[in-house]
Amino acid sequence: MNRRRFVASVGAAGLAGLSGCQSTDQSSPPAYRTGADGFERRSEGTVTELTVRGVNLGMAKPGYFPGSAAIERAEYDRWLEHIGEIANVVRTYTIHPPAFYRALRAYNDDAEEPLLLLQGTWVPTAELIDAGDATALSSTVDRELRRTVEAVHGDTTLPERPGYASGPFDADVSDVTLGYLFGIEWPPEVVEATNEADADGDFEGSFVRTQGGSRFEQWLAGRLDTLATHESDRYGVQHPLSFVNWVTTDPLDHPYEPYHDEDLVSIDPDAIVATEDFDAGTFASYHAYPYYPDLLNETPEYVDYVDHRGEPNSYAGYLHDLIASTDQPVLIAEFGVPSSRGIAHRDVHGRDQGRHTEREQGEIVAAMYQDILAADTAGGIAFAWQDEWFKRTWNLDARSVPGRRPHWSNIETPEQRFGLLAFQSPDTITLDGSPGDWDDATVVRPAEPTDAPDERTLTGMQISHDLAGLAIRLEFATLPEPMQWGRTGALVTVGLTGRAQSLPVGALTATADFVADLGGPDDSRLLVESSYDAFAREFGEIAGLDLDTYRDGRAGFVPVREPINLGYTVPPTGESVPFEAVETGRLRYGNGNPEAESYDSLTDVHVDTERDVIELRLPWILLNVADPSSKQRIVTDWDGGLDVTDFESIQVGAATYDPSGAGTADSASTGLIDHAVPGTAAGTLETTTYSWSTWDRPPYEERLKQSYHVLDRTDWGQNG
Repeated sequence: MNRRRFVASVGAAGLAGLSGCQSTDQSSPPAYRTGADGFERRSEGTVTELTVRGVNLGMAKPGYFPGSAAIERAEYDRWLEHIGEIANVVRTYTIHPPAFYRALRAYNDDAEEPLLLLQGTWVPTAELIDAGDATALSSTVDRELRRTVEAVHGDTTLPERPGYASGPFDADVSDVTLGYLFGIEWPPEVVEATNEADADGDFEGSFVRTQGGSRFEQWLAGRLDTLATHESDRYGVQHPLSFVNWVTTDPLDHPYEPYHDEDLVSIDPDAIVATEDFDAGTFASYHAYPYYPDLLNETPEYVDYVDHRGEPNSYAGYLHDLIASTDQPVLIAEFGVPSSRGIAHRDVHGRDQGRHTEREQGEIVAAMYQDILAADTAGGIAFAWQDEWFKRTWNLDARSVPGRRPHWSNIETPEQRFGLLAFQSPDTITLDGSPGDWDDATVVRPAEPTDAPDERTLTGMQISHDLAGLAIRLEFATLPEPMQWGRTGALVTVGLTGRAQSLPVGALTATADFVADLGGPDDSRLLVESSYDAFAREFGEIAGLDLDTYRDGRAGFVPVREPINLGYTVPPTGESVPFEAVETGRLRYGNGNPEAESYDSLTDVHVDTERDVIELRLPWILLNVADPSSKQRIVTDWDGGLDVTDFESIQVGAATYDPSGAGTADSASTGLIDHAVPGTAAGTLETTTYSWSTWDRPPYEERLKQSYHVLDRTDWGQNG
């Protein structure tokens, strides 16, 4: 590939423009430092500007929570090689296992251009919230900051501790360390509680001080000074310093933010500055996404802002104000959108939190990076390198078992799908018509013949599953080319509770809690029996549903939905923005094979008229399966809410109907089922039992997403 060179020399004359003084106790100036507008690299008397183009690297992989520190050397080697092809910085949030630093050392020993490290130090959110006042954790945090420095310098052995990496750290990567980025997205209630005690003057450290700083800002300065002092005293070097900030605690006033806590308190990076003895300098860092908080959708100056392309762009409008609010170089340390099937929040200009294909994800990330550069920042770091299965999203988290999330692929939830690297089953169902994917499937043949037209005659059904969902393949006598959806309709029923229900099409009952009605690309959806509707149980009251008819099932089969906005009032205008939900059960047609030119990563249904098959995958969570790995589902009884119970198997059936006479899945009709698998008897659609073995560590394969290749091919948007 034609790899971009990220640093452009400004010549030795650039030394004259450096601000700050060299520390008298250092043997040499810092290799990396902050200048007026961003980062600078000093080497052999020459100063070069460095614009960050980075990727955030978490510490989780399938089957493990981050605290297990389970990523191995071969994985780090492979990942860093891929990251180095498209980026010049890798950021970590905490101390990774020793294997990471050994892999980074090995990569840079052979690399033409360095892959730099921006090293983080994590502060446990729960402990911080429990403490209330951040100063109560000072000694604990300082100890972790010193460990961080020693790990970067390959000069420590860390004991085994739950939730942390351990072992001998013997790879010195300090020469390829761009800087340190301390902390987390600070909970506003903690910042406010810390500030309640009066600040006692300003903090004056050896390398970091405050000027008019709040008590929380003084606490941050003290932690950064601890880090800088330890590194200077022990190793005689300095690296640029920053702390994590985010929109919620930025220094701007946001009168259009509808939620009080999202603009409750500010942390001003300009209140924390380097002393004359800290030549490496400080910089501001922000996590900034286009869809959250709601102020980004409601502030007129942002919504109407015209970006460098001449297009409306609320994200660019926010960045414009953010950069103008500080005198320090600004790094956007997190940005991105997920390639999840589901969605959790809208952006007024379409950069939503979810429901993007992998290709769209790459295009949006590239466009956001160009927005970041156009705002005169120090660069940006995309979130994230790998998908993170342990994560949850607010609108779906109650439907899954917390301790089991890493063990299966919840393609619906956005927080799990920010990565440029995907994980999938080795035997994943690709949804491209390939018969080999179904070699181990349960095969069901129709029990009775039919005189239905070939396009509504079923010759078989195959049932399988992968880490992402339940998969069904319907086999037909003949499917016309092109497909004629006016002549063919199909139903797939899925039952978990053992209850018989009247189906929404045809005068039949079946052991079914869900029905997938396949009527073509514009008329296919997953329906749920109303008393088993997880959305209604959790959000039905705020959504304005007639819950009595849901509770007793009189509402029949209803759409599968998820909320994306709980409703709010915009303060300056008094405008009421209502609760909003989307029908996430609508099924998308496409080709699910990543190797295909027509690949669509959001494919639910694939039609192959050559092979006369229709393939379907239904995400586990939309079937109320709270954990497929241990076979737990949401309880049957309405009053049990979203509690879970064990189950052993699933009941699956299929039928065809004539859509010209059966109407739609929203209007029940009578006696119009043409053919069924396994069959029908006494007004009942028969079903077959499908089961699988539970698992604890999921087998998986890695795959670079289309988004990675988009960033590579377009040079992060530089080449269009």
